[in-house]
Amino acid sequence: MSLLVFPTELIAQVFAHLDDDDVFRARLSNKALEEASFASFGKRYFRKKGFMITSTSLDVLNHIAQHEGLRKHVQHLWFNPDLYTFARPACAPDDEDSDMDSADDLITPAERKTSESLRVFDRLSIQYEAYQQVIKDHAELLYTRKLEDELASAFQLLPNLRTVGMRRSEDYSPYGWTMLRDAIGEDPRILGPIPSGPVYDLSDSTYLFVAIISAAATTGTRLQRLYTDAIEIDNIKEEWLPQDTLDAACRSILYIELNAVKGWLNTRPHLRSQPYNTLRRPEDFGTGLARLLKATTNLKEIGLQIFPDRKQSHLLAPTARNPDSWRLSYAYVALQRVAMSSTLPHLTRIKLEKVTTTSTTLISLLRPSCSNLTSVKIRDVRLLSSTKTSPTNPSVFAGDTEDLEPRPWYTIFKFLLDSCPELDFILLNHLMHDRGTVSFTEEAPPPMPAEEAEWLMNHIPPSHGGQGSFTRYEHVNLQAEGREKVKDELERVVDAHWYHQPLFSYLMDENVWHTDTSDEEW
Repeated sequence: MSLLVFPTELIAQVFAHLDDDDVFRARLSNKALEEASFASFGKRYFRKKGFMITSTSLDVLNHIAQHEGLRKHVQHLWFNPDLYTFARPACAPDDEDSDMDSADDLITPAERKTSESLRVFDRLSIQYEAYQQVIKDHAELLYTRKLEDELASAFQLLPNLRTVGMRRSEDYSPYGWTMLRDAIGEDPRILGPIPSGPVYDLSDSTYLFVAIISAAATTGTRLQRLYTDAIEIDNIKEEWLPQDTLDAACRSILYIELNAVKGWLNTRPHLRSQPYNTLRRPEDFGTGLARLLKATTNLKEIGLQIFPDRKQSHLLAPTARNPDSWRLSYAYVALQRVAMSSTLPHLTRIKLEKVTTTSTTLISLLRPSCSNLTSVKIRDVRLLSSTKTSPTNPSVFAGDTEDLEPRPWYTIFKFLLDSCPELDFILLNHLMHDRGTVSFTEEAPPPMPAEEAEWLMNHIPPSHGGQGSFTRYEHVNLQAEGREKVKDELERVVDAHWYHQPLFSYLMDENVWHTDTSDEEW
């Protein structure tokens, strides 16, 4: 019996159970079957699409946007912000300043005597030429308004576009990456090392962020979800992203996931005015982040990670043996500014990771939405005492011991218990204090040295962070679901949490942390 005797809805159900190869074979086998399965095909393969930042890839995006049948299925677009981030591709000649004839340097004298060497030379020359062309194309898209124009032309034709984001790594497959791999001989998604010194331009992901926001504002696209890679949000000059542009693009956003980082940018001596904020003064930290969140007036969910300054770790104080030096760090000052200047009254879910702050700042961030919060996830967050101290001279306030906050997480757990009645999910992982890590056990852990022998498992060598110890996962992780269960756990840990030297454990399941709520109805 032919599938065509069934209603279109039933044909779509049948196609939903076929693997990709069978779907394509079936659609190619019969024009009528191709048309009957079109809606299912569009939803399955075009609802969420990823693209490289190349002209070829963006041309495909615009062709999809112009296709009357496909464009209505597009709801989620993501982009790989960069490509070939390592210093040199394998096809590059030894002397980068030489012309293409220098590809001959990659071939030994013995190899030059064979016909195979000529084929190798030709292949390397072709690959390197393709590499140079795509790098030039990528740069022209990012560093001019061309990328913004390409995105705007697509956004305005996609009536159901609600989510835009960034993804980097070999785990994802943006359109066009295999063509580049085949043409150049290397995977463009592989991430190279972070530059070892100051740079003279914003990152590719930051330029992409500016283009996305500008295109959304220009076209009136009502985005609901936005997620970013590491963006130098505070290094963007305000004239590049005025507040009215941010307001137009972000007022409809309900979910945002931000990875913010302070760019390590040098000044260009030949320019009187720099094309970016160099952020030399801590009082400028967090200004761009605060402006962005000010524009998200209807925000319901936020995931926020603020990376430390370049070459710093959230596990080590910027100044050795001075925990208060964290108070001048980018993450500390930026979150403090956000808490002081941003009001997010509609939040129902929050994720916060890899920042150093105080209980006062964290409560200021949570308080406007405390009656609405249903989910709180916190990991790799360090709380310092809320007592006034001097980051540059820790001895200044050393005598004011009566005002110290020896158990800062007590303040947070008590706030969540007393002020957040709707909480039905909590995830607390690897919480820290000024000199170590917090654990969760029913009873106080045994004192040293018994703690080393039984409660802990072994030590972390200095090469992996210094004098830290490895412990059981459940000692540094607390997870509870359901309103009553959450309340019971918070009541328990208000007092039953303990302050240690640095502790480490197994990594948590990322699927628990990165909960996908994109299919939920708001």
